[in-house]
Amino acid sequence: MVKYLVGCDIGTSGAKAVLADVEGRIYGSCYVEYPLYSPRAGWFEHDPNDYWEVFKKNIGAVLKQSGINPKEIAGVSVSACSPCCILVDREGNALKRSPIWMDRRAKEECEFVRNIYDDDWIFQVSANPLDPHSGAIKLLWEKNNNPELYKKAYKMLNPANFITMKLTGEFVTDYSNASLIGIFFDIVKREWRTDMIERLGMDADKLTRLVPCHEIAGEVTKKAGAECGLAPGTLVMAGTVDCNAAWLGNGSTRPGDASLVMGTAGALGVVHKEPRFTRNLTTIIHTADSETLYTTLAGTSTCGGLLRYLRDTFTEKESELLKAEGKDIYDAFSEEASTVPAGADGLIVLPYFSGERTPLWNPDARGMVFGLSFSHRRGHWVRAMMEGGIYAVYHCLRIMQENRLPISNPIMVSEGGSKSELWRQIASDILNVDLDYMRDAKGAPMGNVINAGVGAGIFGSFDVAKTFIRVDQTHHSDPGRHGVYETYYALYRKLYEDVKNNYEILSRIKNG
Repeated sequence: MVKYLVGCDIGTSGAKAVLADVEGRIYGSCYVEYPLYSPRAGWFEHDPNDYWEVFKKNIGAVLKQSGINPKEIAGVSVSACSPCCILVDREGNALKRSPIWMDRRAKEECEFVRNIYDDDWIFQVSANPLDPHSGAIKLLWEKNNNPELYKKAYKMLNPANFITMKLTGEFVTDYSNASLIGIFFDIVKREWRTDMIERLGMDADKLTRLVPCHEIAGEVTKKAGAECGLAPGTLVMAGTVDCNAAWLGNGSTRPGDASLVMGTAGALGVVHKEPRFTRNLTTIIHTADSETLYTTLAGTSTCGGLLRYLRDTFTEKESELLKAEGKDIYDAFSEEASTVPAGADGLIVLPYFSGERTPLWNPDARGMVFGLSFSHRRGHWVRAMMEGGIYAVYHCLRIMQENRLPISNPIMVSEGGSKSELWRQIASDILNVDLDYMRDAKGAPMGNVINAGVGAGIFGSFDVAKTFIRVDQTHHSDPGRHGVYETYYALYRKLYEDVKNNYEILSRIKNG
């Protein structure tokens, strides 16, 4: 009997799923958007119930498209944005909306931790910085600001683990998501540091059992099957982080493999085995062979999300009209930006619309448009946003190169903004690397298909990912344009240094 696999990714803006066979052929795919809440500046939240609703819609759609009998599905794996902080009761019910990876509210909690464990200690344990981004810091904020809910909470979960729990009734955290909970996760030993948790006044029993990403977490229960359409007894893997799944879907399985995801955020991941970690970047245990491999991550706060902001804030009606005509506002954006030269005629965007993660780790940072004149049109704004999002990734890439992290060339690119040929070429020119693009890549959902297949015993190794790759276009960096970008990049970096002290002043003014 032919076996099928399902991969689903719960992203920042929406959820997508694919149903594939063991040869990587897609029989059904679906994408569903859902709300992102920002009740205050620097606060970003999801309703965890939305995760389950969009998961059910995705599964219903791919089953209907494919016509596959759910009993023929051998395994399911889910990835999601991370780190978040979902508080659930013993029955797995979410107790409140959860702060997500973009959320920057927990600055005071960072200072509290820093008075007990300094940044060097945190880095030695977790290979990650002390920042409001961390899931552990988010949990500490909940303890301090929602003490009754914190007491009521049975476990803290990330979105991927939340869906796994809804499917199986099992509370687990995979190694990949645990990496981004951070602080008291020993990334080398792959275990919680209960001594640190207790010293910080937190409760270790609110954290779940740790497992490799491909481990079978459980089986679909009768209740979950009735709700989502999967057959009871279907194997469910522990899951992973969204960017990790996307890198796996791009074939990143061996040391040196590199992949750029241009989603809401920018995520450049480089696989390595040696536990040698890079300061100011993020380290995640890789989905592939999660007992032994790591990925060093350039995880910026914005990339594709910049153009979504432009769409939703300034072109909502135009976007709806184009959609009714079967057209896409993003195609119009790219066409207009293509008439603008490299450097956007002196228009520079600092893309820190929700603070910045790697390598600045500045929750107070905000976006800035510099050099604006009456000669600049919408195409300039679009191009400057495209360039600004990649400058942020380039900042991280240069740190990787300075630390002599082995990086193979070309780099695979996928997701979100990479659908624009212009934006891919801009990325190649700024980063000064070759980029391989797969037009029909399914990104993170396909990485989840592979993770599910390995966990279910269908695939002998994660290297099967490389057999699914079909490169449609390779972009080569243009030396002339790269030279132009080097000049603008230097100014881009100087602009941040010139204004960074003002971000804290602005934060104090806004917060009274």
